[in-house]
Amino acid sequence: MESSAPLVSIVCDTYNHAPYIRDALDSFLAQKTDFSFEIIVHDDASTDETADIIREYEAAHPELFRCVYRTENIYSHDTKILEHYVFPLARGKYIAICEGDDYWTSPGKLQKQIGYMEAHPDCTLCVCAADTVDPQGARTGEVAPYNEDRIVSMDDLIRGSGGFVATASIVAPAKLAKERAPFCDLSDVDDAVLQLWFGMNGTAYYFAEPMCVYRQAVPGSWTETFFSSRHAERVLHHEAMIRALEAFDEQSGRRWHDSVDFCITHQQKYEILRLQNDVATLRKPPYRKQYLALPFHRRVRMQLSRMGFFKEKEK
Repeated sequence: MESSAPLVSIVCDTYNHAPYIRDALDSFLAQKTDFSFEIIVHDDASTDETADIIREYEAAHPELFRCVYRTENIYSHDTKILEHYVFPLARGKYIAICEGDDYWTSPGKLQKQIGYMEAHPDCTLCVCAADTVDPQGARTGEVAPYNEDRIVSMDDLIRGSGGFVATASIVAPAKLAKERAPFCDLSDVDDAVLQLWFGMNGTAYYFAEPMCVYRQAVPGSWTETFFSSRHAERVLHHEAMIRALEAFDEQSGRRWHDSVDFCITHQQKYEILRLQNDVATLRKPPYRKQYLALPFHRRVRMQLSRMGFFKEKEK
């Protein structure tokens, strides 16, 4: 790496985030550090004013911004925007992730996380608590798996799936971001598999201070699109996650097999059975307890749908 290269590459992928992108970009510029960083923004052919806003920031801070403006939407044929198109651009030793509809709330976020990682070279994933807000910015809750600063249990990370921490909290070595295991490409989402990949290569550390925001229910976001999609499409996602988890289990020498098996059985396979209204299987171990925890009206509806009395509402 050239001596002039920044220590950290902030990577931001964005699409139609005009109402939110200023929050993200301003939060990057607000960082107070004793090291250099660059800001890489990838706009995936937005059809709103997102690209114009990014150009405004790039023109004002050309020494910091390195931006990509797509004229054709990449996500429509490759969902791995960060992994395939943004990470390779990073020049820093570390990458810090923040999608265009999220933002950071502490000017000391990067300094705190990078300071820890530089002092602990074995740390390959550094994360923090996050507040959650609605599209208008009103606080709705938090993503905070622990109430104190601590080393993250890999079993907790696995069982927490991609929602264990907010993606906007992630800082990791750029080398790992660029040289990923094959299992990272088996799922259609980045956050869950990247957390596993970063975590398995060393230790993970968590700061309990909320230093970023995860904006929920944003129109057009992966989550909103996923939960409004047809059941068959959602089943494909869970099947892909099963393949990724199985490959991770193999890659990690089955070191955390019990937790991987829990995720496959009680998260991915359970959701497939629920989406398929397979009541007969759900009423038996190992799914019975989860099934009985569903609201009574939901269980009745599933059974009636299975019997063909009405078409199950897709949600």
